[in-house]
Amino acid sequence: MARVWEEFLTQEDREVARRRNLRVPHGPGRKTALLVIDMQVTAIGEDRPIHEQLERYPGACGPHAWAAIPVQQRLLAAARAAGMPVIYSKHVFHPHTGLAKSAAGVFAASDPRSEIQAEVAMQPGDILLEKQTPSCFTFTNLHMILSELGVDGLLTVGNSTSGCVRASCVEGEAMGYKMMVVEEGVFDRIQMSHAAALFDMQFKICDVIDEAAAMAIIAGPDAVQKSA
Repeated sequence: MARVWEEFLTQEDREVARRRNLRVPHGPGRKTALLVIDMQVTAIGEDRPIHEQLERYPGACGPHAWAAIPVQQRLLAAARAAGMPVIYSKHVFHPHTGLAKSAAGVFAASDPRSEIQAEVAMQPGDILLEKQTPSCFTFTNLHMILSELGVDGLLTVGNSTSGCVRASCVEGEAMGYKMMVVEEGVFDRIQMSHAAALFDMQFKICDVIDEAAAMAIIAGPDAVQKSA
């Protein structure tokens, strides 16, 4: 498929990327989980222009988020049917944390806008972790959860491409996990940021794959081999 970053590259960029593309995709790990990052109401907002809703939803990604939701729904359904672990993160603050942001704001635990969007709601058996930094690994128990499950690879979807998705992939790869971003399943407020983050991750950090490749990973090694 055409990559989302192509329209932003100059001819010089393309030549540099062609000559310096030294990173070889690592593919999935031995056992993979689906990581759904910060699919919260405030980050999604409504399916209308973003600038019109920022007062109500300060972190809204609007139409970009709603375009990714059907992809996430299909991946979630497939992962649950296959018995693949599904892990959600929430960027949220509680009063007892002692952090200034816990007192107010759309990411306060008391604000309904901090909840997971209903269209991609958690199901029984899914795992939830809460975080206060961009990365899903920093100061959370994600590494312990993955170790307990025997997981060494993560299919990643959610919000936002240039923020929490990228931060999680950088830290996850540094810890030895095989991080994979599903291109159609992530989104951002600014499309240049979205494209640049995907480009950087593909060429420097982790695998950026499409929905079909992600579905093949969920289906199992035989399906991955057939799709290669």
